Amino acid sequence: MGHDISGYKPSNTENEIAYLRRGAFNELNGTIYNALNCQDCSGGVSGNGSEREFTKEQLEKGLAQLQGNDDFEPEIKFIKDCLDNLEDGKILIGFY
Repeated sequence: MGHDISGYKPSNTENEIAYLRRGAFNELNGTIYNALNCQDCSGGVSGNGSEREFTKEQLEKGLAQLQGNDDFEPEIKFIKDCLDNLEDGKILIGFY
């Protein structure tokens, strides 16, 4: 069990461009949901299987919330990878 978060270009969901995993019982597993303001995508011990598009602005806002805390480095890298691969200003993120 765990939170597997994947980023994709909206036109190509076959090729994952960003990945983040936090264990089901890791106290930081809610960090990405809080940063991206998508707590409804969490199923508790894992993501709930939903997918959502995020804009550059939403990603940048989430990144700003995480900056300065070394514990959040995996989330920071995930969001930066998403920002580096935007397509038409958006990225698709799946919460599994």
